[in-house]
Amino acid sequence: MTLRTIGLLFFCLFTITSAFSQEEPVDSALFQGKSPYEYILLDTTPEPEKLVYKPIIGVGRGYFMFLGDVRDNYYAHPTIGRGAWMFTVSRTMNKYFDIRFNVIYGKLSGNIQTNQQFYNFQTEALIGSALLQYNFRHLIKKPVYLLPTLSLGLESFEFNSKADMYDAQGRYYYYWSDGTIRNKPESQGNELNTILLQRDYVYETDLRELDLDGLGKYPQVAIAFPIDFALEYRFSHRIKAKIGWSYHFTFNNNIDNVSDKSKGDRKGNKKGDSFLFTYFSISYDLFSPPRLSKIEQHLNDVDFAMLDKEDEDGDGIIDLWDECPGTPIGVKVDGKGCPLDKDGDGIPDYRDDEPESKKGAMVNLRGVTYTEDELIAKSEPPKSVPADQLCDYFPSLCPEQSKVKKFKRSFAEMPAKFKPVDLNNDGYISIEEINIAIDKFFDMKTNLTIEDIYELNDYFFDQ
Repeated sequence: MTLRTIGLLFFCLFTITSAFSQEEPVDSALFQGKSPYEYILLDTTPEPEKLVYKPIIGVGRGYFMFLGDVRDNYYAHPTIGRGAWMFTVSRTMNKYFDIRFNVIYGKLSGNIQTNQQFYNFQTEALIGSALLQYNFRHLIKKPVYLLPTLSLGLESFEFNSKADMYDAQGRYYYYWSDGTIRNKPESQGNELNTILLQRDYVYETDLRELDLDGLGKYPQVAIAFPIDFALEYRFSHRIKAKIGWSYHFTFNNNIDNVSDKSKGDRKGNKKGDSFLFTYFSISYDLFSPPRLSKIEQHLNDVDFAMLDKEDEDGDGIIDLWDECPGTPIGVKVDGKGCPLDKDGDGIPDYRDDEPESKKGAMVNLRGVTYTEDELIAKSEPPKSVPADQLCDYFPSLCPEQSKVKKFKRSFAEMPAKFKPVDLNNDGYISIEEINIAIDKFFDMKTNLTIEDIYELNDYFFDQ
């Protein structure tokens, strides 16, 4: 699979997931077996994006394109070249910057075959780099799934260049001007005395050991300066995909064994060798905790283990099983956490002025049995104001209408936006009317916002 095919697949995935991954304003899990009004009790304030400060690992596949003196004839195509694997570990530093460590292993090669030059080389490349990555969030304010990134860093580059100079039978390659490879050098009249050879692409000759330019055993470790540009797509809070291009400038001119110190037609330029790495990678966050739903976030700070053991009134019965919470300190209780009531009159012993009342006796709040006269007095109904005399007792509540006083109930003034909720136009919003308004809100059949629902709830209790 070429990188161009991978890029096409990446684009298709981006298009599909963008259509189905829009975040809903309300978590649908809230309505599975729960009252829809439960959502109103939760804090709906949008939370800022939470950064992950734990390592994120990734793996990628890409292609090298060498840009030194000995480069392939197809060097202008970045998706064609030697394959390489990339392993990454990254960590967030703040909202705008990440630090990333890369290990890249693959092969670099170059082949030049013109009328004047016939050179080739191949080397295994092991690269270890550290990069600082910027994500352009200074310019992109809203949360998005696709982010451009720019990275700069420093790396160590190890190589061991070899050339394919002999075929499988050990015959040296001689490149002729007619484009053929033969076993003897080109000379007039020598055409019939040579054998045509084919390259076996086995790189058997160590170029440093060959020492064509008298450089001796030069170092095969170089310092390089990578510049990386990529597009990063977030599939979820754990999985990200990236397609990118990184240019690597090395402070070494001997990777292809051709430099400004070479002789004759082998002489190269003074620039250090460089190469391009085009890649596609997937990263996965293994170590961060899972994201919580709205209800889980709401209850995240609750220590249920402590609640299970809590005994607020200190009576020795945990609150979970205490049927009489709030018992005064020092009061003896039964197995259910309720104060002892020896005579069973409903008044606990610690405030019973008559601790041994007769069974079935009617007692007052101090546990004392009522006398006969007290029972007769208690049986008389309390005096109340007759309905037709309300205006005589409360004249301020009875304005005159056509010279007839009519009692009027007094409520807090109703805001204009809540008047459609008052279905019977009696100037009072009942519990049935507020429930209907909330139902219409969730069915999207009202102009009231979530803030209006909160305000309506407050008005209901204030009226």
